[in-house]
Amino acid sequence: MQKTKPVISTIVVIAIIISSVVTAMALDGGRTGLLLQNIDIAPKDMSLKISLSKNKVVSKVGKKFSLEADTTGSGYEVTYRSTNKNVATVSDEGEVELTGKGKVNIIAECNGVKSVCKVTVKPKNVKVNEKEEYTKPEYQSLSDSSMLSISGQIGKQTDYAYPSSTIMCSAYAYAYAYYQVTGRKVAPGYFWSGGGCTWNGGTVSHYGSASSMLGAIKSSIDSGKACVGLIAYGNSSHHYVTFYGYNGSGSTLSDFKTIDPWDGRSKMGSSYRYCGAGYHVITVNG
Repeated sequence: MQKTKPVISTIVVIAIIISSVVTAMALDGGRTGLLLQNIDIAPKDMSLKISLSKNKVVSKVGKKFSLEADTTGSGYEVTYRSTNKNVATVSDEGEVELTGKGKVNIIAECNGVKSVCKVTVKPKNVKVNEKEEYTKPEYQSLSDSSMLSISGQIGKQTDYAYPSSTIMCSAYAYAYAYYQVTGRKVAPGYFWSGGGCTWNGGTVSHYGSASSMLGAIKSSIDSGKACVGLIAYGNSSHHYVTFYGYNGSGSTLSDFKTIDPWDGRSKMGSSYRYCGAGYHVITVNG
């Protein structure tokens, strides 16, 4: 005799599934109709960046050195790893030991964001120029191309940080100048704390006139160093930009070349006006 199908049980199962879907849609406010169970809907932190204290090292087997990682914001845990442990090992704290000849990358990583230090290890009996150890990134000139390259590597407000982050124009502008002067690529978050720029490794100078401010900017550029100036732009009465060049005598604001941290682009000083808060210049001590 043919068995009767369990119709009631099937109906119960269907009812349970429908009830689960309706409950999930209710939790979602009925907006998407998608099940939210076990789904991580937290947005990725696009403003996170990592910069290492060294991006290239040339040394010998048996040597050791330390890497320090800076991240935008605080509370991020950075992990380190070696791409070839036969050449170099790295501890959880960034202490690197060179164990064999060859080339290896030491990678600092956090939430999928990475920064790399390229290491070349030579045999013990090979003479190594000690000045090659802990090599800084190549020194950047005050040209349009190099400054635009710096802004492209550091980033700009409209890329990631703004408006979800409080890292503002002053930190970006100073990060550009800091990279150009010192050869260190450091995330803008390193210069931002408590709602203001910390100007780590820099000096803030206040001047009583526009001509004095421009004179200080011109002097810094003449010495091969970009600097930061406080001006006004658009609807904003306070805005920081990176000054890196000038035309003619450099006696008027319109003579100067800048990188604007808002969009990372080069602009002439004629795009700006003087800030009513005073005449301030920040130089990098390097």
